[in-house]
Amino acid sequence: MSPQEADMAAQKTLRVLDPTATPSFATAGMAERPISLAGKRVGLLANNKINSEQLLDAIYDVLAERFDVAASHRLNKGDASRPAEPDILADFSSEVDVALLANGD
Repeated sequence: MSPQEADMAAQKTLRVLDPTATPSFATAGMAERPISLAGKRVGLLANNKINSEQLLDAIYDVLAERFDVAASHRLNKGDASRPAEPDILADFSSEVDVALLANGD
């Protein structure tokens, strides 16, 4: 047995780390939810990941069946690793009443 192996064998403490964390939800800066989606323009903001647009389309289809939404406005912000440019978000937000964002894969 090497000196390093002997030293490891002599240690009696085993430190176990728990990789889980308590979920946290950011609420600062979030818009209020509308009472209803009836008559609302629904924005669908994808992030260019695989299936993000398909996920948003599927969610929109369900919302359109359940609520009398006015229209949809779709936008793919392009780069999933970077925030959308402020001018793109400003234009997008002027076209919609509520927005859905998706992260695909």
